[in-house]
Order: sequence, then structure tokens, then C-alpha cells
Amino acid sequence: MAAMPNQFASPLEVLASVTQTSADDWEDLNGPDSGVGVDYWYRHRGTGAEAYLNLDQDHLTISVEGNKLFDAEVPAGTDPVKAQTLKGRL
Repeated sequence: MAAMPNQFASPLEVLASVTQTSADDWEDLNGPDSGVGVDYWYRHRGTGAEAYLNLDQDHLTISVEGNKLFDAEVPAGTDPVKAQTLKGRL
């Protein structure tokens, strides 16, 4: 489910948007805690690719298989980001 304008996406929806996949394509993983901000780990059901999201204060980083796909400041007051601002590929 994609966020509508003025609504906020979950970390999983952000990952799906950045990788041009569906949230249903990803499953939660129990990954290590970086100790900085909030960490989210996912595995792509079809490819097995592992994704890591870190939200630290107003900064969001998304990496898949160790490749940084998204690294940006998050607008103040959003949690985590507006879905329509993100684009990318898996």
C-alpha cells in the first residue's frame, strides 16, 4: 500500500518505493543494531537481497546488498518520509 499525498510511509513502504518493488516482496529480518538511530532489516523474497534502513534524527539511509541507494535528510516532522519523494531501483 502506497502512501497518499500528505500521508507518511512506513519504512517498508519507503524501501519498496526506492527499489520499485512491492512491500509484499520483502520480509522482516532480525539484523544487528547499529546503536545509532533506528535500524530496519528486510530480505527480498524473490532475490534474497538484504536491505538495511537507518533513520537517525533527520537522516535516512537505505542500502541493498551493501549498495547505498538512498541517503538524504528527512523533512522535519515526517516519520519516516513522504513516499512520493523517493525513487530508485533494486
